[in-house]
Amino acid sequence: MSENQFVTPQPPAPDQPHFPQSAPAPAPAAPKGLAIAALVVGIVAFLTGLLPVVGIILGAAGLGLGIFALIKKQPKGMAITGTALAGVALVASLITTIAAGALTSAVVDTVEKKTAVTAETPSDDQQSANKSDDQAESTETEAAPAEGTRESPYPLGSTISSADWDVVINSVNLAANEEVAAANQFNQAPAEGSQYALVNATISYKGSGSSFPAFVGIDYVTAGGEVIRTWDSIAVAPDPTFGAAELYAGASATGNIAFAIPTSADGVLRVKPGILADEVFVNVQ
Repeated sequence: MSENQFVTPQPPAPDQPHFPQSAPAPAPAAPKGLAIAALVVGIVAFLTGLLPVVGIILGAAGLGLGIFALIKKQPKGMAITGTALAGVALVASLITTIAAGALTSAVVDTVEKKTAVTAETPSDDQQSANKSDDQAESTETEAAPAEGTRESPYPLGSTISSADWDVVINSVNLAANEEVAAANQFNQAPAEGSQYALVNATISYKGSGSSFPAFVGIDYVTAGGEVIRTWDSIAVAPDPTFGAAELYAGASATGNIAFAIPTSADGVLRVKPGILADEVFVNVQ
């Protein structure tokens, strides 16, 4: 036998260990905080876009966040949506803010016109001449109180004017007990320490539509500051009474008003030519 006829079999090679391959690590999620913030702020801004100022602030904030999110390459859908909503809100709020400002200015102008009161005194020319003479004599005198105040009331006969009314106090009778007693049998005598005063006034309406003289306020103010109104005492003034007739623009009415005032009779009249008008004061003598 030859040497090649007998071959010793070789044992099989041991199996190689098998290690499973691990899955690749997931890529980190892209940041999207700015995009979400832009979307949320944009929605809130859009819902408040018709509010003056508020929509401008939120709209500007949402617009800035959206643009910044796009620059940072965060999710475009949310960033663009938030930017668009914020832009619409910004424009809408800007328009409403301008409109609100214009409306407010118009209302203020109207109120100022309604409340402004001027006066034309019956002796303006003479008073101006006297003031010029006084100024020529001395330049060191103290400034006089503003005219139309309690300290320096307008004289009788002055025309007190507002946007809707002209009021003239024609006369004041500070001792009118007999006249008031004769006007109505039910008029009671004044209380102790008081006496009746009669004020005769002419009012002219120059507003729109029609109105009533009752909207013009004429009261008596004592030297101590107490306000006395005609309804504080139940006394009917002699005819013609004040405040009954309805007036259209261009019409006038003259009437009497009765007050129960202190016997000192040291007060002034307060005149308000309309509900919203400023008050001025008129002398009683």
